[in-house]
Amino acid sequence: MKVQRRQKQKSIFKRAKEWIGKIGTLNIVLICVGLFFVWFNYQMLEMFKLCGAIPETYACAVIAATIGECGICGWIRTNKDKRMQREWDKEDQKERKSNNEEGGKG
Repeated sequence: MKVQRRQKQKSIFKRAKEWIGKIGTLNIVLICVGLFFVWFNYQMLEMFKLCGAIPETYACAVIAATIGECGICGWIRTNKDKRMQREWDKEDQKERKSNNEEGGKG
């Protein structure tokens, strides 16, 4: 009984890890930020209905923090893309060099 339960738990964790791997960590962060933003806006609308105003400083600080988080995610993504492009360029150079050497020998 315990062995079956452990195997089932491992398979659930494996499936969750594969699902996260397919989506990507940055996309999960952006999804969480989006959900937080929807929740925050709902709370601010409820506060406005109740009090007739919202705390402007707090709202601006939260918006700035979420925009900053999205900016950092974009910066990370750009750096990853640039690094991959450099690796592909290096591979292309090696391939061209080997093709040139083979062509010169023939």
